[in-house]
Amino acid sequence: MADAVRHVMESMVPEMDALHERGLFTRDELKEVLKRRTEFEYATRKPGGKTELAEFLRYIEYETKLEELRKLRMKTPKAIEAIKKDKVKRRTKGKAEFCIVRRMHFIFARAIKKFSGDVRLWKSYFDFCKAYGGSRTFSRMLAKALQLHPNKPGMWLEAAAWELNGHHNETAARALLQQGLRICTKAKILWLEYFKFELLIARRMQMRKEVIKLSKNQSQRQETAYNAKIAGGAIAGVVLRRALEALGDEAASDFKRVLSQFDENSFDLVEKQLEELRSANEDKV
Repeated sequence: MADAVRHVMESMVPEMDALHERGLFTRDELKEVLKRRTEFEYATRKPGGKTELAEFLRYIEYETKLEELRKLRMKTPKAIEAIKKDKVKRRTKGKAEFCIVRRMHFIFARAIKKFSGDVRLWKSYFDFCKAYGGSRTFSRMLAKALQLHPNKPGMWLEAAAWELNGHHNETAARALLQQGLRICTKAKILWLEYFKFELLIARRMQMRKEVIKLSKNQSQRQETAYNAKIAGGAIAGVVLRRALEALGDEAASDFKRVLSQFDENSFDLVEKQLEELRSANEDKV
């Protein structure tokens, strides 16, 4: 264990020098950083599998605060002056800016290897990647998380949201939601989010139509009629029907709440579907 810790600490020397040359930390401050990191390294390498997840989380919390301090000091006159010096800039390029974030990736990777079954840890790492721009790492680790936890709806939602918001890929996001539902057939949160997703896509179609104002020739009328059906919530209606088949009609109120998040009368077809279901249930009573 001591050799492993020593190797890790020795690898920090170039980045410590870079942080000092950039005027971000004094030598005394860096000595304290090395001391704290040494303590954390030993705490996260206890023999006999005695290391707890909390040790890694404390280590990550410390590095997060250190990174926030580094970013604040990048704006100080001393740091700005150091950047202007070409030799210092070339010698420290990449190290001073990203060394702490790389260290956090390293800690997260070790924690996940040891506690791969902890879904909250995965979520924390995903949040970290999104906050600090680790998009490639995020995509790779997300795929790994889905392999390890295919029965966790939150993982499928995370992956679909990344495709939709990170890559702007509606097709891939839909495919992930559908795949998740094939595995987690009774996951209400997954059905609700898939329903919301299709409503969102339909609403975007409605807004695009309002902006571009399609012309009126015959071929475009046919296309408009087809798009109008989808934009009116036809696909969301199919999702609603299948969701209630899986979850039972008592879940209808949850889907109605999702629908209420959109502008009134945007999806008359879906509203009618829910109203017919409500009436049918009242007749049964």
